[in-house]
Amino acid sequence: MVTKYILSFFLIIVLVSANAQKNLDQVLRKYKNDEGVTHMNFTGEVLKMFNESKANIKSTIEDVDILVFKKGEDIQTDDKAKLKAVLQRDKYDLLIDIKDANRKVQLFAVDGGKFLNKVYAHVNMPDMNAYFILSGNIIFEELAKLGMDFNSENGLKMLEKEK
Repeated sequence: MVTKYILSFFLIIVLVSANAQKNLDQVLRKYKNDEGVTHMNFTGEVLKMFNESKANIKSTIEDVDILVFKKGEDIQTDDKAKLKAVLQRDKYDLLIDIKDANRKVQLFAVDGGKFLNKVYAHVNMPDMNAYFILSGNIIFEELAKLGMDFNSENGLKMLEKEK
């Protein structure tokens, strides 16, 4: 009888901890309808057309999720800690870390061998904060062709339209 209670207790603990683990998009999801936040999500047919229009690109994008916060707005401190924990738990590698007077950019990815399976980027500028999550089969060198060239100002032009 005691054994049943102990097993039930451990089963509950395992189920609760499994449900408590969040992904990057789950941490950011609660902000998508907030005032001062622009949310863009591209999936399905939109991405299919995008993938087909880029004939010289071998990467395929399955999902793009973008959150852009206006000047002075950002996610809560505890959510920043959750994002950091998810990045560590899911073994994201830091690929780009740019800090200068005008911007701070960090780009992380999960390496799936030949491709990056997941890409997460946070862009912090004086007039906005942006969070990007991409999933698919992405070749690192093709990120610039996909509009994600964070090593230059060109990669940020798509965000200027949101201001």
